[in-house]
Amino acid sequence: MREKLITLIDALSENLVERKDIIQLSLLAMIAGENLILIGPPGTAKSEIGRRMSQVIKDVNYYEYLLTKFTTPEEIFGPLSIKELKEGVFKRNTEGYLPTSNVVFLDEIFKANSAILNSLLTIINEKIFHNGKEKEKTPLVSLIGASNELPIGDSELSALYDRFLVRKFVGYISNKNIDELFTIEIKDYKLDDTLKFTVDEMRHLQQQIQSVQISKDIIETIKKIRISLKEEFKENMDETFSDRRLVKIQKLLKASAYTNGRKEVDASDILLLKDCLWNNPENKEIILNIIHREIKDIIREEK
Repeated sequence: MREKLITLIDALSENLVERKDIIQLSLLAMIAGENLILIGPPGTAKSEIGRRMSQVIKDVNYYEYLLTKFTTPEEIFGPLSIKELKEGVFKRNTEGYLPTSNVVFLDEIFKANSAILNSLLTIINEKIFHNGKEKEKTPLVSLIGASNELPIGDSELSALYDRFLVRKFVGYISNKNIDELFTIEIKDYKLDDTLKFTVDEMRHLQQQIQSVQISKDIIETIKKIRISLKEEFKENMDETFSDRRLVKIQKLLKASAYTNGRKEVDASDILLLKDCLWNNPENKEIILNIIHREIKDIIREEK
C-alpha cells in the first residue's frame, strides 16, 4: 500500500511545480474521508489539483462548479422534478449533480449564498442531502473547496469553514524554481488506471484505518496542544478548536499512521495538525510552534 501511494503521489504531482506536499495532504484527506480547503490567489493550480484528485477514484462521479453569490440551488443540487411537483412533492433530480458525486470540487466556495449553504453543511459533515422530505445518503468520499480569501469574522460562513478539516495555503512558486515552468509539457492529465482505487476499495481502506491505535501519551499531547491554543488565543474569537475538529483529526492521524505502515499513531503524525488547527493564516507560525513545543517530550520517549 505504501509503495502504491508513493507512486500515486509522484504521478499526481507530474508537471505541478512545488505542489507535491499539497497533493500528498489532499490524498491523505481523501483516504481519511475528510475535506480539504485550498486557499490562495488565482493561477496557483488549485482547480488542477482538485481535478487530479478526482481521478484517484476509478469510474468516479465527479462534480465541479464555480460558485458566485448568484448561483442557484438548481445548479448545484439538481432541478426540481416536474413530475413529482405535479403530485405536490418537492423533490430534485440529483443525478449528475453534487448529491450523487464521489469527489466534488467547489471553487470560490465561500461565495455560497444561504440558499445553498445549509444543504452544503449537512452534505459535507453528515453526507446526507435533504431532498424534499427524504434524507438521501450521498456517496461523497471527499469534497475539495478553493477560495482566494477566507471568511474570517463572517459568522454565517464559520460553520462551513469549520467543516474543512485540512486547510492548505497555495502560493505562487518560488523564484528558484520558476525555470521549471518553462519545461512543462502542456497536455491533458490522465492518471494510470493501475493507480486508481474503486469506491469500494477506498471505503475498505477507510475501515482498515480504524484499527490504528492512539496511545494515551498521544491523546495527552493533543490535549496539551488544545489547552495551549485556547490560552494563546483566548482573546481571539477567530481561532477556535471545536469538538468536531477534535473528533475529525483522529481519522487523519490514523490514516497517516496506516499509510506509513504503522499500527499506532506517533509524534510524526501529530505534525499534520499544523494544517488543521488554524483559521487565520497569520497564526500558522504560532500554532506550529505550539505543536513543536508540546510534542518534544513524546519524541524523546519514542527515541
